[in-house]
Amino acid sequence: MELTDGHVTLRAPEDGDVDWVVQSCRDPETPSWLPMLPKPYGPADAESWIRHCQDSWAVGSATPFIILDSTTGDRLGTIELRTGDAPSDVGYWLAPEGRGRGAMTRALRLIVRYAFQVRGLHRVELFTLTDNVRSQAVAERCGFQRVDKVPERIASRDETRHDAFRYVLDAPLD
Repeated sequence: MELTDGHVTLRAPEDGDVDWVVQSCRDPETPSWLPMLPKPYGPADAESWIRHCQDSWAVGSATPFIILDSTTGDRLGTIELRTGDAPSDVGYWLAPEGRGRGAMTRALRLIVRYAFQVRGLHRVELFTLTDNVRSQAVAERCGFQRVDKVPERIASRDETRHDAFRYVLDAPLD
């Protein structure tokens, strides 16, 4: 399945994405916002993540996507709607080449539309580290409202935990 708005396209991760995932997760900024990433991040980590994505699609617990530039096909980042637990939530990150071009705002709007119109969800949440102002801005541009601060919500690879802001978006009334 693919989702697109003509500017960005979302498609399921594939085995051919391994090298790109490794390179993107080795970018110095990426682990700052994803503290659970292994360090150093290697091909086995990317292969494991892609298997997780494929398994999630198969059982319906999540819909992870690679974000592509619709014109060039360049990979820009990832976004995932997790529906295995209630309430459903979304997580995302951008590779260096995807930052600063509005791609994540477009991708988040696409996945939220999919969540409400196709999956029939009534609410989607997302969590950001408290100092991740760019991620918070994306959420707010897409209509999410910050509702609270959740202590120790996000885990690190070293087993420490970080506070996060929780954002909520409810499906529009018909």
